[in-house]
Amino acid sequence: MTQVAPGWVCACGLLRARAPERLYPGRQGVDVSHRRIARAFTLAGAASAVILAAVVPAVAATGGPTASPAPTHAPLSRIEATATVAPKVFAYYYLWWSIQHWHDKLGANYPYSASPLPLPATANSDGCSPVSRYAGNQLTDVPTTLPDQDTPGVIEDDVRQAAAAHLTGFVVNWIGTGTASQTPDSVSYSRRLAAVVAAVHKVNAEGTPFQLLLSLKSSATVLSTSWIVNDMDYLTRTYGNDSAFDHSFSPSRLPVIWTGSRKYPSANLATVASAVRSRIQLLGDETSASWNASRAASLDGDSYYWSSQDPVKNPQSFAQLRALASTVRASGVNPDGSAKVWLAPLTPGFNPKLLTGSSTCVARRGGQSLIDVYKGNSTTSPSAYTLISWNEISEGSYIKPMQRYGSASVDAVAKIMSGTV
Repeated sequence: MTQVAPGWVCACGLLRARAPERLYPGRQGVDVSHRRIARAFTLAGAASAVILAAVVPAVAATGGPTASPAPTHAPLSRIEATATVAPKVFAYYYLWWSIQHWHDKLGANYPYSASPLPLPATANSDGCSPVSRYAGNQLTDVPTTLPDQDTPGVIEDDVRQAAAAHLTGFVVNWIGTGTASQTPDSVSYSRRLAAVVAAVHKVNAEGTPFQLLLSLKSSATVLSTSWIVNDMDYLTRTYGNDSAFDHSFSPSRLPVIWTGSRKYPSANLATVASAVRSRIQLLGDETSASWNASRAASLDGDSYYWSSQDPVKNPQSFAQLRALASTVRASGVNPDGSAKVWLAPLTPGFNPKLLTGSSTCVARRGGQSLIDVYKGNSTTSPSAYTLISWNEISEGSYIKPMQRYGSASVDAVAKIMSGTV
């Protein structure tokens, strides 16, 4: 942001350097390029320029910072309150998309040799009521070709697409071997995490801001405390001071969300916290029912993973999250004197029927559901948002541009980040 006069700020600096144009695989005839995603930011910048043109002459007439007559225009910081400060939005990024995982999800009957690849299921326009077209398939969407995260350049392309959508960064979901001697080559997840970090360094060096949080993959399977401590030790040993990670909430500690922490006894949380908290900013995944004083004593904050929040069918969810956020913040300070962190969830839609058989479906509504969840959850005054997700394709909560929805979700993200919603 540009300082115009004391207390007056211009949002002209909101725009990031545009990434090289790359076409996303989307619906036929739909332009889903980086250029389209950036369009909302261009409009926001133009509006900033108009306001700045009106205000600068008034500032100059005062004779500079020492003059103090009342301005004839409202302070620019008030005019552009929503445009000057973009929210911090980190999208969950999953590391399981190998070719084998695609085949596990699409099944043996899917026509892998077809070009382009066909949609594996039918669904209505909002992604609900899916019907698989191939026996054994669990997905409703695919890109035009199947990307393998072990192929050089695939993870970097995801980072660049997300940065072009002006996301703050990724929450990388990771799990190690649980051993004290693990290395970056011990397991595919660690190799892929290293590739994400390398891609972030690359785009940062080009002038594009993008940073990472970490999420321990510890919800579907409850891990032993020794496994968790060994994995946390590996993370701090390998990435403790790495500039790819966001340290805005704790400058000296690595930010890690303990996904599924609410499934663990308070004693387990305390054991892990005593072993790693001096080096790890340990954030929980707790609900209003699970957060209490004993758990708060082990956690630096909360990031509730709520992928099925429905702004239409469950509008009371916003009040529920406001209550949770208030409870978290009222839980006292952390051992280092910092306040508890609250990260609010965002989701574009949800439909895991082909995966789990669940009848729950959150309609996407052309990106409007994501915008409505953002508006409602913004009333919790979060430190940042965790968007579920970039690539959780199986549960239907992804925003990565593919064939079924094109760029609708990243377009909604662009509106959120530009303050035009």
